[in-house]
Amino acid sequence: MATFWNLKENDLTQEEMQGITREMNFSETTFVFPSTIKKCIRKVRIFTPGLEIPFAGHPTLGTAFVLKHQDILSHDQMTAFLELGIGPIEVKFKTNHHIQMYQSKPEFQEVFEDKEVMAQILGVSPGVIADYGPMQFISTGFPFLIVPITTLKAIQAIKLNSTLLMDTLSNYPSQDLVVLTPETIHPDSQAHVRMFAPSAGVFEDPATGSAAGPIGGYIEAHRILKNHVKGSKISLEQGHEINRPSKLIVECLFEKEEFQQIIVGGTVKLTAEGRFVL
Repeated sequence: MATFWNLKENDLTQEEMQGITREMNFSETTFVFPSTIKKCIRKVRIFTPGLEIPFAGHPTLGTAFVLKHQDILSHDQMTAFLELGIGPIEVKFKTNHHIQMYQSKPEFQEVFEDKEVMAQILGVSPGVIADYGPMQFISTGFPFLIVPITTLKAIQAIKLNSTLLMDTLSNYPSQDLVVLTPETIHPDSQAHVRMFAPSAGVFEDPATGSAAGPIGGYIEAHRILKNHVKGSKISLEQGHEINRPSKLIVECLFEKEEFQQIIVGGTVKLTAEGRFVL
C-alpha cells in the first residue's frame, strides 16, 4: 500500500485521489487528513484502483505505522483511533512494527447456495467446494463471501472468472470473494486464503485485513480447525499464488460463548519514501 499523509481537507479532489491510486496501482492507497472526531488522531480515506472504500485492514495497519514513523503519533503512544469511512477504528502497537486493529463482532449474513455456479466462477469442479461450512457473507465492517475449499492443491488451481463473479453477485451484499482451506503451505499457519475483488479493481489481493476478521469468525463459528482452542490466535497465509506472500494473525474475543470483538494484526515494514508531483 501507499500512504499520502500530510494533507489538508481540500488539497486533493476525489478524482485526483482516484487517479493517484490508479497510478500507484497497489491494492489500496490511503490519504490522511485532519480528523473531525476528537478521539481520532487522523481521518483516513482508502481507495482501490477502482473506487473509494469505507474500510480495509492492511491499509489501516500501514497508515498507523506511517503516522508513528512521521511522529504524528508519538513514539511512546501505543494505541490510537483512526477515523475511517465506517467510523473510529482502534489500532494498537505491540512494537513499532507489529500492529493490531480492533474490528467489530462478525455479522453472519445471507448464504449463497449454488455450488454449480460457484464452481464455474472458480474454474473448478463442484466437489472442490467443501462441506465443513456454508458459502456465506460475513462482515466485521465490510462483507465478504467466504467459500470453503477442500485442499491446498484445489485452492491453488482456481482460475477465477471475474465477469461471472461480478454478474452473479451483483445483487448480493458484496462482490468480494474469499476462498480458504485448512491445508497450508507453512506448518505454523492455520488457513490458506485467497481474496478476489475485481469489481474494486483488485483481481487478487496479497493480504486482506478486512477479510481476516470475517475469516476468523467463520473458522470459529464452524469449528473447521483440528486441535484449535476457541479464542486462540489463528494465523492466515495469503498471497502465495501471486508471489506476494503475507501473514495475518486473527483472534476472536468471546464473552459467554458470544462473539464480542475481533483483533487482526500483522507486521508492517517501510519499503520506500518519496514525493508525488501533480
